[in-house]
Amino acid sequence: MKIKYLGTCAAEGWPGLFCNCKMCETARERGGRNVRTRSQAIIFGGEDYESLDDTLLIDLPPDTYLHCLQYGLRLDKVSHLIVTHSHDDHFAPFELNYRGRWFANPTPNFPLNLHGNEHVKEVYDKTKDSLDAATGVVFHMADNFKPFKAGNFTVTPLVALHDRSERCLIYMIEHGGKRMLYGNDTGIFPEETWEHISGKPFDLVSLDCTNCARKEGTNHMGLPDALEVRERMEKIGCLKPETKFVLHHFSHNGGSCHDEMVEQAAVHDMDVSYDGGVWEF
Repeated sequence: MKIKYLGTCAAEGWPGLFCNCKMCETARERGGRNVRTRSQAIIFGGEDYESLDDTLLIDLPPDTYLHCLQYGLRLDKVSHLIVTHSHDDHFAPFELNYRGRWFANPTPNFPLNLHGNEHVKEVYDKTKDSLDAATGVVFHMADNFKPFKAGNFTVTPLVALHDRSERCLIYMIEHGGKRMLYGNDTGIFPEETWEHISGKPFDLVSLDCTNCARKEGTNHMGLPDALEVRERMEKIGCLKPETKFVLHHFSHNGGSCHDEMVEQAAVHDMDVSYDGGVWEF
């Protein structure tokens, strides 16, 4: 399997849309990996990376079209989309209308399976009613701890610690004997999630690091929280000697640009995601 991070930032982007703080000005000056768009990732399994059943897209942020242009993301070749929660930096449902007639010619001849929670369904339903367009999108409710098939992937929704008004999700994803955890937009996991992953070793763990080097742990995480998560995962049998840890989903309010974050994470043998970055496992 491999994961490609298309966007790696929190809601406002980095540099922020209207921000001139030190961190945003530094990102503008340095460019490169210090510049981040809203979070999105695509996972590939198997040898045929063009296979519909071996491709899994995570989240649909407002920067999706930019990711198509920058990284060759082909939405016309995606049939499985999982969404973590309904916040608009993770789910911009209006874009799905452009899969329909008049906008996509020819319209893809296979459905786009959209998996998410009740809030994701609610905002999608409101959007799809705004256009008379046959999009071929099929919604599936993602229930806590109930695995479902997304092509050749087995996906298990886990409970996140994030917006208390919504059933936010992180995901355990399995394919071909490999297992990964996609865990951004969460604080340190709720006990029911710990119980579910206990004894299940992961090949790659992607963890929220919105607060960069600063501890938070209640809605998001920083490096100290990620270290706490790794320590507990080791105690309950979730790690292999070769398990990769990748920090993901950063905010300029965290106070560490990419270059500094890489140095801080390397001390603890953790990687730092960046837009366009690929990890194979």
